[in-house]
Amino acid sequence: MLMRTRVLYLGSSDQVAERLAQITGAAVERALPATLDDGDIAFLQGYASGGAEPALATLPGGNAFAACRAIKASSRARVYVLVRRGDAVSQEIARFCLADGVVEVDGDQLVSDPRDLATRLSPHRRRVSVEALLQRLEQEMANDEGRQASALRKLLRPTPSGGILTHLTDPETGLFDGPYAALKIDEEFKRAVRFHQPLALILLDIGAKDGLPADAATRRTLLAEVAGVFLNECRDIDVLARFTESIFLFLLPGTGSEGAGVVCRRMLAALRERSFAGGVRLDPHAGLVTVPAAGIANREAFLVRAEACLLLAKEGQGEDGICADRD
Repeated sequence: MLMRTRVLYLGSSDQVAERLAQITGAAVERALPATLDDGDIAFLQGYASGGAEPALATLPGGNAFAACRAIKASSRARVYVLVRRGDAVSQEIARFCLADGVVEVDGDQLVSDPRDLATRLSPHRRRVSVEALLQRLEQEMANDEGRQASALRKLLRPTPSGGILTHLTDPETGLFDGPYAALKIDEEFKRAVRFHQPLALILLDIGAKDGLPADAATRRTLLAEVAGVFLNECRDIDVLARFTESIFLFLLPGTGSEGAGVVCRRMLAALRERSFAGGVRLDPHAGLVTVPAAGIANREAFLVRAEACLLLAKEGQGEDGICADRD
C-alpha cells in the first residue's frame, strides 16, 4: 500500500480504475485536482477507447501527453501514461513528455505485471552516491575471508595517486568533473545517433556576481546547496557535472528541447528563489542545445553550440535566462 499517496486516474475504464486501486491499495480519484502534491501519482489514458471520455477532455491540452508535460512542469508528482500493448510510438512520446513510466493496457485489462508496477510505484529511494556504493562493496569484500583478491579488489585498493572517485568527481560538489563529462558527451551523443533518440545538453552558469566566496567552508556549503538543487530536479539517468568554476553541464538522454527547457527553467527558478550560504544571491543563465540538429555532427560541435547559447543567454537573448539553439 502507498502511504500518504493520492492516486489519480484520468481515463474511461472502470476496470482499469479498479485494478489500479487493488495494486496501490489506495482509493482512486477520477478527476485532476487544481494542485498536485509531491507524493501524488497520476495515471493518464494515452489512447482512444472509442467511447465518451469526458475526463480526458478536462486534461491540460486535452490529451495525456500534453497533460503529462504540464504536470511535470508545475509539480513533482509522478505521472504514468497508459498505452496500448505493443505501442512503441506512444511509449517514446510518453518518455519525451517526461513521464515517469508507461503502463500497458490490452482492452480494459492492465498488461503490465502488477508486482513490477507496485514496485515502481513505491516511494522513490534516495539517490545513493557512487562513493557510498564503492565503500559498501569494499566492506563486503573485506568481510568475505574466503574470497580471493580479484581484479576489482586490486582496482579499489588505495593508491598514492588517489582513489577512482578522485579522477571522476569534483571534490567541492560531488558531481562529475569536466573531463569525465566530456567523455560522457561523446558516449551519449553516439548512443543518441545510433538509436535515433533525442539528447539535450545544458550549460548553466550559476551567476555568482561577486564570484564564489573566498572562505573555504562557505564556498563548499554554497556549492553543495547548488548541487542539491540540481540533483533534486534531474533524473537518475541524467549526467550532472561541474564543467568550470561556475558553469555546470547537464546531459539529458531521451529528452527533446521542450522537455529540457522545463527542467532548465525549474533549476534556474530554484537558484534565483533562495539565498545560499553567506547570503549569496545567484543570477543564473543557461544555454540549451538538443540533437539531432543540423550542423551538429560530433561531440565538439555539440559542446561549442551550447557554449555559444550560454554566451547569448548572458547577453540577454532568449527567455527567462535561457537561450536555446532554436532561438
